[in-house]
Amino acid sequence: MIKKDKMEALYKKYYIDRNFEREEIFTALKAKYAIESVLYPGSFAHITPSFIFPKTTYIDSDKGALSFFEEMEFVNEMAINRKKYQEDTTIQFFGQNYNSPLPLAKESFDLLISHYGGIISQPCKKYLKIGGLLLVNNSHADAGVAYLDDNFTLIATINCDRKNKISEENLSSYFIPKKKQNITITSLINSQKGIGYTTTADLYIFRKIR
Repeated sequence: MIKKDKMEALYKKYYIDRNFEREEIFTALKAKYAIESVLYPGSFAHITPSFIFPKTTYIDSDKGALSFFEEMEFVNEMAINRKKYQEDTTIQFFGQNYNSPLPLAKESFDLLISHYGGIISQPCKKYLKIGGLLLVNNSHADAGVAYLDDNFTLIATINCDRKNKISEENLSSYFIPKKKQNITITSLINSQKGIGYTTTADLYIFRKIR
């Protein structure tokens, strides 16, 4: 019970207290797109997707994440207690670096999440189905990388304080640099620092097209 209390306290500290669960965003995604299976590299203990989607796979080598997911029975219990779907809850966790090979089938996930975990889109896009979605922010330039990647096309943006979370408007206004500069996927990966754009969003939704 002590372990469970620590797990719940950790989740509360990093996600509830910081207003970072993002349950409303995942709910909006589920309502708009056909999403059942989710891959979340660099997840730490952010298991909120499991409240909304029945099949989730988390990847993280952080010690805190390893400790959290060590008690998978409690992880499943937390998800089941808050799930918003009828299907059984299926959760996988791999305690490793997402850049290393994973025992996952290629093109097997509907949604790939990249939140503050580094450049996730490049090593993990092979696990995303053609037509699947990448939900990404630009904290480590990963949104900028996805925008330049011919495998992806920008289809929507999300601003967390907007009532209608998902917007498909004015997409051509995004990813225009404030300063004229030569930007490539390689340069963004090397810097892992998002550059300044004239128009930004909290999150971006890309569709994998090839």
